[in-house]
Amino acid sequence: MTIYWERCSICGNYNLVKQCTIYQDVIVCPHCCLSCVKRRECSKPVWFPEIKLFAKREAIPGKRREAEKVFMELLGMLGEEEKS
Repeated sequence: MTIYWERCSICGNYNLVKQCTIYQDVIVCPHCCLSCVKRRECSKPVWFPEIKLFAKREAIPGKRREAEKVFMELLGMLGEEEKS
């Protein structure tokens, strides 16, 4: 996958950018959009802060025992190598 970065019209840095809704000829990065003076007047900002909460996954009971078993086997192999 290739991501092409474009240059922000305001700060000049190469970032992910979107077209501003107030000024159609301006391409803005998230930093410039969030710090814009006219942000309160903007009806639909292209960048906005968002907090995503991810669901906590439940652990599969058998997987932990299996992982511990493999870990102990690896430690045993390491101990055998040190003795040699």
